[in-house]
Amino acid sequence: MARIETRFSGILLLYLLTMSCAQLGVPSGGEIDITPPEIISISPALGATEVAVEAGGTIEVIFDEYVNVRGLSTQLLISPPLTKPIQWRMRGKTVTFTWLEPLIDNVTYVFQFGDAVIDLHEGNPTQNFIHAFSTGADLDTLSLSGAVVDAFSGSAMSGVRIFLFDSEATVDSISKGLKPKFIGTTDAQGAFTIRYLPAGNYRVMAVDDQDRNYQWTTGELLAIYEDIIEVAGHDTLKSNMRMQETPLSVIKYFVQSVRDSLGLVQIEMSQPFSPSDSVSIGGQKGHSEGVNLWTWGDDTENDSVVWSGIDTLVISDIKGVDAVRFEATQGPGGKIVTPNKVEIQFSRPIEGIVDTLFVVTGMDSSEVQIDSIWTKENDPFSIEIAGPFPRGNSFDIMLMPGAVKGQGAQELQDTSSFRWGIFESNELGEIEVVILKEGWLQLLSANGEVTKEITLTEGRPVIFKDLTPGTYSLKWKGDSNKNGSWESVSLSNWKSPEAAQILSTKVKVKSDWRHQIEWLD
Repeated sequence: MARIETRFSGILLLYLLTMSCAQLGVPSGGEIDITPPEIISISPALGATEVAVEAGGTIEVIFDEYVNVRGLSTQLLISPPLTKPIQWRMRGKTVTFTWLEPLIDNVTYVFQFGDAVIDLHEGNPTQNFIHAFSTGADLDTLSLSGAVVDAFSGSAMSGVRIFLFDSEATVDSISKGLKPKFIGTTDAQGAFTIRYLPAGNYRVMAVDDQDRNYQWTTGELLAIYEDIIEVAGHDTLKSNMRMQETPLSVIKYFVQSVRDSLGLVQIEMSQPFSPSDSVSIGGQKGHSEGVNLWTWGDDTENDSVVWSGIDTLVISDIKGVDAVRFEATQGPGGKIVTPNKVEIQFSRPIEGIVDTLFVVTGMDSSEVQIDSIWTKENDPFSIEIAGPFPRGNSFDIMLMPGAVKGQGAQELQDTSSFRWGIFESNELGEIEVVILKEGWLQLLSANGEVTKEITLTEGRPVIFKDLTPGTYSLKWKGDSNKNGSWESVSLSNWKSPEAAQILSTKVKVKSDWRHQIEWLD
């Protein structure tokens, strides 16, 4: 009996030891540390005066956790600048930064460390790590405050960098990467304050500095404060800085091109064409859409395409390919909104239409008389067909062989057909907007695409008709300079975007209903 109890006790002890060992390991997962390192002490103290100017001086910082220093040469900005790089060493939780040249006497030095100091495990950077001291008896204590908001919604832009440059800095030098003299960062409310400034005049810009290189890179958000700012005390910008997304690239060039055996040239650009682009195609015909440009014609003396005087293509040198078959590529289908007119697109430019080879039938199979057919204005690849296509009905259209002739002496070889129906009026809704602004009012679909745009006329409401049920947004774009187009933010012109706004309230359109909105602010 005793031996049985001893054996049982041994088994129990082994089980307890096993469980105990299993609990010794560190559990996986857990919350990720998002807390940045905090400064416990710093020497010389923030705002210290009469700091020694001899080479070999140091800033010694003790943090609340173990840290690392990365990219100090690109992240650290010193004003006034030093000619030699700062050296650093780390011991425990203490980091010592050493300058290797004499400082200037009676000057306030500002060290802006950016994201250079990070915690050891998660890489969280120390926030707003700025240190200032004076080598004389006085410390520069002036400041500049302001706020950055989204150009359209007016919402606060947090975590963006504010760059201050001397007013003498040229826009060209800033565009080419001149580093700012002072920097700041916006808080959760989009506000910022840059301290330890000397009296002077400054340029101000804000950048969503994703690559952390202290300059604007195409594709990053950008805000420009157009006026030169005089800092003489604790000053505040008179208006918010309006930040806007910028294109990924402002450089356009020919990416690739092909020329088919019938003389149709298709050229792909690196960026979509805009109305301001300058494209010379000699005596050739042309059409652009998105990033594509098509040219064709019989002018052999003008055998080149020139974009903005920067890039040139010689048509005869372009790689040849087989001709694209001429056919109808897209036509009306399903239920459409617009009555009495439909559009059909083709694979090649259109050079002739034979009306008698178009046949339209209604829902009772009776033939419908077409009113007119024409090549769509500003789109030689499409035709428009007008006829008595009333709401609530459905229709079929057949294009017989030879109904349309295309570039290169091509014509339809096969019969093409499309079927569509048209919404009843009571299946659609309307939005009426009373707006006391000038410029343009855009209607945006739920995915943010512009579905309609109307030029505003003083004293007249805007009515968006024939809308399918769904959720829409309204965007206004102003035209303060009266040049007929809305202008976005521009670093090269040192211009903020023209006034614009998205209505904060979305509009839910219902069938057979007019939604009335007053936009008076």
